[in-house]
Parts: sequence; C-alpha cells; structure tokens
Amino acid sequence: MKNRLLATLGALALGIAFLPESTSEAQAIHTLNFGTAAPAGTPWSAQLSDIKKRVEAESGGRIKIKLFLGSSLGSEVEMVQDLSRGERLQGGGFSTGAMGTALKMPLLDLPELPYLFRNTAEADVILDEVLLAPVTTALAGKGITMYAWAENGWRNFATRGGGVKTPADLAKYKMRAQEAAIHLDMYKSLGVTAVTKPTSEVLPALNTKIVDGYDNTPLFSLAAGWIDPITHYTLSRHIYQPAAVVYSKKTIDGMSPDLQAILLKDPKGESIRGRKGVRALEAELLGTIKGMGKTVVELTEEERAAFRKACKQEVLTKFLGNHPELQGTYGQVKAKLDGMR
Repeated sequence: MKNRLLATLGALALGIAFLPESTSEAQAIHTLNFGTAAPAGTPWSAQLSDIKKRVEAESGGRIKIKLFLGSSLGSEVEMVQDLSRGERLQGGGFSTGAMGTALKMPLLDLPELPYLFRNTAEADVILDEVLLAPVTTALAGKGITMYAWAENGWRNFATRGGGVKTPADLAKYKMRAQEAAIHLDMYKSLGVTAVTKPTSEVLPALNTKIVDGYDNTPLFSLAAGWIDPITHYTLSRHIYQPAAVVYSKKTIDGMSPDLQAILLKDPKGESIRGRKGVRALEAELLGTIKGMGKTVVELTEEERAAFRKACKQEVLTKFLGNHPELQGTYGQVKAKLDGMR
C-alpha cells in the first residue's frame, strides 16, 4: 500500500513538473536585453519601445524585451561588441559609426563619409538599394542580425565662444570626435584638433572645458544636454549618420521560425517609421535651440562648399586607400548618386 502511494505521488509530481505555468513570466521563454545610447523621450527610444510592445504582444508573451537607454550599459562601441559576442545584450539601436568601429567593419563607415550625400533622399536610396545587402551579410559574419535602418540624422558643428563660417573658424576650437577614424580624419583635414570621447563623457568634457565643441544632430544635442554649454550651433550638415536596429545572431538563430518572423517583421516599414520620427522634429528642435539663447548659424551654399572642398576628397582618398576592398562598393554608390543628380 505504501509503495503504491509513493508511486502515485511520484507520478503526480512528474506530471505537475511538465504542466505549463499560467504566469506571464513563466511563459516568456526568451528575455532580450536591448541597449542603446539613445536617451529616454526621443524618437529612438520611442521606436525601440514600440518594437518591444509589438514583439511582446505578437509573441503572446513568449518574448520579453528589457530596454537599457542612455548608454546605461556602456558606450555604443562597448555595447555593440557585447552584442556581437551574444553576452549581456541581445538587441539594440546603434549608430553605424559606432558599429563600424566596434566591429572593425569599414563598410559601415562608408555612408558617413563627409559630404557624401546632398539630401536625405539620396541617403535613403543608397542605404536601401546599395548598402543593405552587403551590410546584412557582413554583420552576419560578425554575429549580428540586421533588422532595420534608423537614423541619427545630419550632424552639425556646435561650439562655445563663437560661430563657424569657415574651416579656419572651426580650427580655433578643440572638438570632440566620435570614436571612428572617418570622423577624426575629417577634423584633421579641416585643421582641427579633435579628441575621441564616448557619449557618456562628452557633457563632462564640455562642462570642464576639456573640449570646446562637438558635432552631432539637433535632436541628440538637446536630448543629451550637450547643447547647454555651447553658444553656437552651425548648420554645416557635413555628415548624414544612419543607425540600425540589430539583434544578436546567436539569439535569432536560437529561436523558432515563428518567433524569428515576429522579431524581423516588416524591416522596410520599420525603417520608414524610424526616419520619419526623427525628421519630423528638426525645425521644431532648431527653434528650441534658438529659444535657449543659442545662435543658430545657417551657412550659405558657398560657405558649405568651402567645408566640402576642404575635407571631402581628402577623407575619401584616405578611406579608399586604407580599404581597397571597398573600391567596388563605393563605385556602386557613386554611380547611383550620379544617376540621381
């Protein structure tokens, strides 16, 4: 009798062990940590939040996403390297410049060549029709799955103490440069002393006058508080900087096909949403910068041409000289741009 009772209890225990639990936490078979340098309250954080809500809803709670904003898990370069290894992070949104540096992948530096694009329409066509396929393949080789393009936008020069109308004006300031060779080479060609700083160190460096300025978009400048210590914001529009929403390939490969499809749903539509969210705000943001008492300097076409002449060809020549394997890809980019102009 005792043995039969023990056997019955054992069978019940075994059965209970394999019963599905009803709590949402138990149903979440995948928890994904998403990292980004994007601060809260920006179109970038909103885009990642929307992806989180959609994925969690469409997966029926089988996927949970935790967002870590504002470089809370390290610099962009550190987070991308982490993602590539498939360790703390399983996804996120990052600038292409940071990804190129972190992964030693110059293909991602190519779209950030100074004065490569004249407008966002050109940038969209090159990213979607020329660079998407090779970037997707190259990222896969680095342990990262491409999902969708996003954007940081047009970078401009921000300085403390005076405006910038010429390269000689800019050379008076020590500038913060993003951690990417192309950015440093641009500053060097303009005769500017520049130092690399991760995003988390830029505001302290500005406040303590270690640097006198930086270049970034109106949106990031305001969201990160970098605009506060500067006095002038010059609309040089010298670099269009894309970004991307990406996943750890290890994570994607470890999921069932139906969950993969949810995570990778409608990449073109996601790219369009991300771009629209950033672009819709520019005029309002420049008004906000002016309202803070900052001088917004709009360059004439002749003044912008002087910057373009000072750095475009020199940086391009050095870039292709250092990366001859990208001659063909750049040729495709140039041919497409020539056909649009």
